[in-house]
Amino acid sequence: MTILIRGIGGFLAGSLAAALLLAPLSGAATAQTATPPPACSTGTVGTADGDVCGTVGATSTGKKANAYLGIPFAESTAGGNRWAAPVPRRPWSGTFTATQFGPVCPQVVPTQPMPNPKAKVTALSITVAGSEDCLSVNVWTPETAKSDAGLPVMVYIPGGGFTQDGSASPVYDGAYLAANRNVVLVTLNYRLGVLGFLAGEGLNGNYGFLDQQAALAWVHRNIRAFGGDPGKVTLFGESAGAMSVGLHLFSAPGSQPFFRAAIMESNFLGLPYQTLENAVDVGNLFKQSLNCRDTDCMRAQSVNDLLGAQSRFTPQADTIFTGEKYYLTFAPVIDGTTLLRQPMQAAQSQAPGKPFMIGFNKNEMIPFYQNQPTTPMEYAAATAFLFGRQFQKVVDRYPPKDGPDNWVLTANVYGEQFITCSTLYAATRVDAPVHVYLFAHQPSFPLAGPQCQINDRVCHGVELPFVFHTADQLGATFTPEEARLSDQMTIYWTNFAAHLNPNGEAGKAGDQPQWPAFTAQGRELLTLLLPTPVAVTDPYRDVCPFWDGIGYDLTDPWP
Repeated sequence: MTILIRGIGGFLAGSLAAALLLAPLSGAATAQTATPPPACSTGTVGTADGDVCGTVGATSTGKKANAYLGIPFAESTAGGNRWAAPVPRRPWSGTFTATQFGPVCPQVVPTQPMPNPKAKVTALSITVAGSEDCLSVNVWTPETAKSDAGLPVMVYIPGGGFTQDGSASPVYDGAYLAANRNVVLVTLNYRLGVLGFLAGEGLNGNYGFLDQQAALAWVHRNIRAFGGDPGKVTLFGESAGAMSVGLHLFSAPGSQPFFRAAIMESNFLGLPYQTLENAVDVGNLFKQSLNCRDTDCMRAQSVNDLLGAQSRFTPQADTIFTGEKYYLTFAPVIDGTTLLRQPMQAAQSQAPGKPFMIGFNKNEMIPFYQNQPTTPMEYAAATAFLFGRQFQKVVDRYPPKDGPDNWVLTANVYGEQFITCSTLYAATRVDAPVHVYLFAHQPSFPLAGPQCQINDRVCHGVELPFVFHTADQLGATFTPEEARLSDQMTIYWTNFAAHLNPNGEAGKAGDQPQWPAFTAQGRELLTLLLPTPVAVTDPYRDVCPFWDGIGYDLTDPWP
């Protein structure tokens, strides 16, 4: 189905969502075909829900991995299961053929470039893709892994602004890490947008987050059969996936039994989340946009109608709701039950105790604002929207220039607050071993738009093919130096999963550059770049005190 969206857009309408929808790394959803799954080529693995079989495939090194794709961990979320906690999957008889990815969760996919989000009237053509029967996991193991292997497990949560993406993106292919780094790699789907995070009268939101917890519980129950150790699970994710990992780590007591460590790539720690009260206000207004009076009316709507309404509603939300917590209209909610507190509040109180790796790219926000005309007035208005009474301090510190060409300034300012400095602030305050990285290599192949291929910019998400060693899956080729950097990163990431230290079991990196722990005193981090990673003292130590003074928990910007 194709829908033409027309509405009134504010300055921030579509800024983050547009970039995530257009990013080549997002694994744009496509309609699922009804073709039979390929035949299995692995043996059978017994899970608590029934037997599964998968396929064996070779990686670029010649080593092989088993792939078990599209294993359902919950029932369909359609009908009475819509806006409800995930229902455990009923056991099946026979052997489940896990040789192709399951459907993505329902989401919108643009069929033409996003319009200028500041235009008074915008038009956006989208397609609606996916199925409400989408809650599945994918598992990759070394070809020879046995059920008693006790391998470390890495569970990846995809990003996409909580509105798009899924585990089938080729950039997340786990075969290389499983075959070459001797880990079990898991990816998962969770509900998105209004279907995953709508709150309102009778709705508490967080359904997509509960899906993630259900997937983690599935891993805990079943991963031993695939050769993994349920006591050695590391969560990792990028962008909204990293935000999810941060919530599991800092805010979700129900998640704690399911993992022992975390890796966060580009976590928007500077953005607070809506409280349940806030989210109910948003949800009730969304309900009115459907001309519905109750939840039963909304449940009767088709997925196409709901996602069409979401696409019309989201660009208008910032004309009604003000502050950083509304930057993502539909996202996890601090509800006091599933999620107890803002992640930055937990960090400042020196939680959580579990070790983690965290980092960011040099020019995170460039893809979100590239080439969007931005006048001084628009820059000031958007800054006031986000920072409230603090906005004048920001404008004074980062003054715009005359004319409409202030988008790079906008991207740099928001990148410092949303990601870079909030990450470093949290790293200095938690009571846990922390390793921090800065990804500073501009890939030799295009990933995130033309503005990310100039001026040595290193944009949001471009580290992912290096983490998974999947440039070939994207139709690209690493240079020899890039392949070496990717190999080094895969070793750091999987060393951390295996030993809680990216330098390895004895804390010695071997032939890798040593990655020092980040401390409030030393402030050392690892810069990932060519020709080799290098440990440096925090290059933002003169920048971040300003943002530390502004604060990272601006839940009420206009007190």
